[in-house]
Amino acid sequence: MQRRTSRTLSRAVIVAVVLAVGATIWQSWTAGTPGMSGVVQTSWGPLSPADRDVLVKIRLACLWEMSTGQQAEQQATSPAVREAAHKITTEHTQLDQDVRATADKLGVLLPSTPSAQQIAWMKEITAKTGSDYDRTAVQRLREAHGIVLPIVDAVRVGTRNDLVRAMATETQQYVNRHIGYLEGTGLVDYSALPDTPSPGLLSGSVSWPDLIVPGLVLIACLLVAVALGATLRGRAGARRAAAAVAPAVAKPAPRVATAKALLALPEAPIHIPDLAVPVDDLPTGSFPRVTGTGGFPAASRTAATGGFPSTRTPGRGVPYPDSHPLDASPGVTDTGPRHAVRR
Repeated sequence: MQRRTSRTLSRAVIVAVVLAVGATIWQSWTAGTPGMSGVVQTSWGPLSPADRDVLVKIRLACLWEMSTGQQAEQQATSPAVREAAHKITTEHTQLDQDVRATADKLGVLLPSTPSAQQIAWMKEITAKTGSDYDRTAVQRLREAHGIVLPIVDAVRVGTRNDLVRAMATETQQYVNRHIGYLEGTGLVDYSALPDTPSPGLLSGSVSWPDLIVPGLVLIACLLVAVALGATLRGRAGARRAAAAVAPAVAKPAPRVATAKALLALPEAPIHIPDLAVPVDDLPTGSFPRVTGTGGFPAASRTAATGGFPSTRTPGRGVPYPDSHPLDASPGVTDTGPRHAVRR
């Protein structure tokens, strides 16, 4: 059962990897970005995925900030907020035209609606009134500009495409001015702005106390992994022990006689039953008594060549022939009475 589960899990992992790779390739081709690492050659230099991404981010910023600026010009209660909104709307209209022209030349598809996060900001601002509307509109616009500015700066310093570099430079100027407009209203809450991204544990400003918490987390993860492995190993050992203790299923012995059984001799003496012999078949008369000490009887006659007794012993009623070379005596006959033989 465990082996079957491991095989199923391995197959699921392989299928997931294949689907992930296939989805990545499909997304790359449908986005019109074939080539190594998604880089395509253009007349203004290579166009990387980061270059296309920054054009999309600029377009999204223009979409929602133009609409929010127009709304703030009409609904804001503070003159400073209405003035900042007017400037942001005018400059984003021009920026939007420039980014669409650049994307058309490079063949980059741009979105036509704001993102889900931007739509949520617009709904939040619209739900406010009075001074709450002013503070919320300024805070969300300032937060959005602070998010897009690092992205534009990173592309500006690393792009190899001339059109993207010019677009990033123009956007930097617009975003920096817009941040100044919004902060000039005096309604920005800097403590509520997103935190600056951490440089990571490998930065030069990191000291050993900064590594205490990550070290403890790493040790805890290792302990959990070891405990989990020991638990699984213990369960597997328990299953093996239970399987060893369980009585084995008795199998019937094969009904085949072995060679040893076939060749075994009986240990007890063989008993031969008495045979009933008819009285008429019993012999009649008397037999001569056999006497002696067990030695061979002395031969009356010896061969002329060796002195050994004759090996021929007279049978019952069978005389030696007179012409026998070792015995010239007349034949010896059986002296006992004859008995009838039933045929």
